[in-house]
Amino acid sequence: MRVLFMHVNIMNDPYLRISLLCSMLVRFPDSITDKEHLDVLQLQLGNTPLARYRKATAAGKRTSFITEHTLIFVLHGHKFLHIEEQTHTAEAGHLVLLKRGIYALSEFVPDGLNYEALLLFFTDDFVKKFLHTHQLTMTQSPPTAAHLVIPANDLLNGFKTQFMGYFGKQLPGLDSILQLKLQELMLLLLAGPQGPQVRAFFQSIAYGQPLDIDFIVRKHLFQPLSLEELAKLSGRSLASFKRDFQQQYNSAPKKWINEQRLEHARLLLLHSGKNVSEVALECGFENSPHFIKIFKQKFGITPNTLRGDHKILNIEC
Repeated sequence: MRVLFMHVNIMNDPYLRISLLCSMLVRFPDSITDKEHLDVLQLQLGNTPLARYRKATAAGKRTSFITEHTLIFVLHGHKFLHIEEQTHTAEAGHLVLLKRGIYALSEFVPDGLNYEALLLFFTDDFVKKFLHTHQLTMTQSPPTAAHLVIPANDLLNGFKTQFMGYFGKQLPGLDSILQLKLQELMLLLLAGPQGPQVRAFFQSIAYGQPLDIDFIVRKHLFQPLSLEELAKLSGRSLASFKRDFQQQYNSAPKKWINEQRLEHARLLLLHSGKNVSEVALECGFENSPHFIKIFKQKFGITPNTLRGDHKILNIEC
């Protein structure tokens, strides 16, 4: 069985872009409940998700904001990740490292099987402490790809099998055990044939330079992200993000972003057949009443009134 990781440019695929933008953005693993997949198990460190086992019996597609760096063991089925412009293929049994970011995800479930995956999550701070402990620190790191596909070996497969046994267990010191297990996994990855690539991947997370503000904002302009989430994607604190944004755009970020979204919404209302809710979602507003309110504040009329006036004008002309 093969697991395909398909990377396509969403902005150059109008059908895919519209279908994904018109769906709710799923924040993962921040969302503890998974309404679409009932078979979900989760391990946490305090209130922070550490690992999740997921099983799905039907194919699905969604746009997900992976809020923490993630390692995926695909156990059964196929996973499709739609990113950028390239297509990468991994055989079944491979594992995938993903940096924090927004991904278009879809799953394929073969007849008679389920889609199953084990996912582990790690924060910037955890990676920094790990690299410091094992004397892998550096002053800065060159950028690396947002993902890395790694063939599993006997040791990694053994780790996976043993780790699955912790789900549902109540053990003294479980938090400490799980943190040690995550360090064990990182050491196993560093010890494998892809060790240099894994080291560079972790170092780019811990010591990479903040990403360009303009690139981050324009890439995610129509996603319903908060300023805190945009700051996190750019590798900055919220205060640094606001400061750098003000310097670059001579405007507060929320004001500038809403103006761009509302202007795009106005064009869609005038030149497409989408209803108000669809326009709101496509422009990054998950709350339609809020979208209508701020649209009226900017243009002086509601979205439906704008569309109605435009139709009357076209008839008269």
